[in-house]
Amino acid sequence: MKRLMITAGVLAMLLAASCKDKQEAPPTPEPVENPAPPATPSPTTAAPVEEDPDGTSISISKDGVNYENKNGDSESKVSVSGKDSEVEIKTKE
Repeated sequence: MKRLMITAGVLAMLLAASCKDKQEAPPTPEPVENPAPPATPSPTTAAPVEEDPDGTSISISKDGVNYENKNGDSESKVSVSGKDSEVEIKTKE
């Protein structure tokens, strides 16, 4: 029984010693003699932004639902609100 306790104690000490955090110094990088010059930013041109782009937009809020669709010159707007059961549809072609 004593051997078992001594063996368990020795194993516990070895386990504790092997699990300690090893702090090694990170290797220092070698200095660079001629570093590359920083890259110069290339000028970019901004694309013109469309004021009213084509597409679909849906907005849902506590006041109701708004739906807008635009395809070229054709434009549709639908507004549904919970106030007095109001429905409004506008179409522009």
